[in-house]
Amino acid sequence: MVGSSTSTKVGAALRLPALFALLLAGMPAGAGELRLVIEGEAGVRNDGNLEQRAQIEATGSGDEEDRNVARGGLSFQLSYDLPRADLALIYSPSYEESIDDSEISGTTHRLDLGYEGELTRRLRLRVRERLLKSPNLDLYAPLSVAEPVAVTRRGDQLSHGLDVGFEHDLTRRAVLVVGAQHSLRTFDGEELEDAPLYDTETLVGTLGATFSLAEDRQLGVSASAGEYDYERRGEADVQNVGVSYSQGWGRSGRVSVEAGLFSVESTLLRRGVIALPDAPDEAPGPPVVEEVLTEEEDEGWRGAVSVSRQGRFIGWNLGYRHDVSAGFGLGEPTEADSAFAGLSYSPTRRLTLGLDGNASRHEPLGDSERAVGTLLQRQDTLNEFAAGTARLSWTFFQGLRLTGGYSRIWQSSEVEPFEDLSYDRFFLGLAFRVWSSGETPREPDDPQGELTDEARDDQEPDAR
Repeated sequence: MVGSSTSTKVGAALRLPALFALLLAGMPAGAGELRLVIEGEAGVRNDGNLEQRAQIEATGSGDEEDRNVARGGLSFQLSYDLPRADLALIYSPSYEESIDDSEISGTTHRLDLGYEGELTRRLRLRVRERLLKSPNLDLYAPLSVAEPVAVTRRGDQLSHGLDVGFEHDLTRRAVLVVGAQHSLRTFDGEELEDAPLYDTETLVGTLGATFSLAEDRQLGVSASAGEYDYERRGEADVQNVGVSYSQGWGRSGRVSVEAGLFSVESTLLRRGVIALPDAPDEAPGPPVVEEVLTEEEDEGWRGAVSVSRQGRFIGWNLGYRHDVSAGFGLGEPTEADSAFAGLSYSPTRRLTLGLDGNASRHEPLGDSERAVGTLLQRQDTLNEFAAGTARLSWTFFQGLRLTGGYSRIWQSSEVEPFEDLSYDRFFLGLAFRVWSSGETPREPDDPQGELTDEARDDQEPDAR
């Protein structure tokens, strides 16, 4: 197994923000440029009768009326630029509670961190961390990358992902890449005690190289090996190889393509049904359900394509990925298809409109039914998800920003508590600046920043 106990895993994940904060605090104040913005946030959200429908289906009774959820919190955005290192961080703790009662309540923590540093003239370190801790609230949020999604209606959940990579310049055009990725998804709560949900932890190591074919064209090759840990269910060893190609498109666009193969060897506890023979003189008895330890091997292909472009007024991106997935919560590796699309329009510096959509589909590896001795194994892990969001952000006064939007979420699943979902979400919020220092912080996905602040201003239509 990859990890020990669930509580130890969760505690380690939640300590990461504190460790990075101590690292930042230990840096000398005059060593670099600190940009910091602190905002307060207040808003309201309506998820239709999502929680109430779950209660009605479970108990046969309940209130079918929609309920509003109030939200309040803080948002810390900072970037710290050093001569040979750059750090960018967004951390947002918030509290949500039902306006009508206290059945829906909890504190949510969101963290997004990016770090890039030069250890030597030829060696660089890149770190990316994402964490979301959400009690009694589903984890849905619009995505900007193609990755599988599955949400539950209730329960205390944590989603954590850490990516650490080293890049060493072999020549002016060839770079050696060595990295490791760690992820953790946990489910907890009284509502989920008897549910067939499995905490999932993954640890993967990667070795590869990138080659600069031209000024804005890159070719990459990679191989990786890792392990998926499914708590008490079992584990799976995963290996894959692949090749990638990316190329600039116009002044502000990019196209990327990936292709490769994967191999999975899993050892899992599965539930099976013994097929009893018909007795000649009496009716056959009921089938007997047992758990058996199975060993399976599966292979398949993996691939991805993404296209993005950022113009003066309009930016958009879209992508698709087919790959092996850890099957977070499902308790076994799956073959997953996922896609995303996003569009943003900024007619002025103060107003941004956007449309986001994403979808994913999990399918069992291999055949849908497997014969294990006298057992016929049924695989009920298919999960399909789709969501779309229309959003706006309007800075109507200096330091005050109005955000709002509408989402439609749909899910179909054969695994409880990933029950069938179909509901609307409306949200409205107000962000107000509490304190700021320096210029606008850089984003965690690009802590060094490819554009200077002056260049960004030149692209804004109101900068003139």
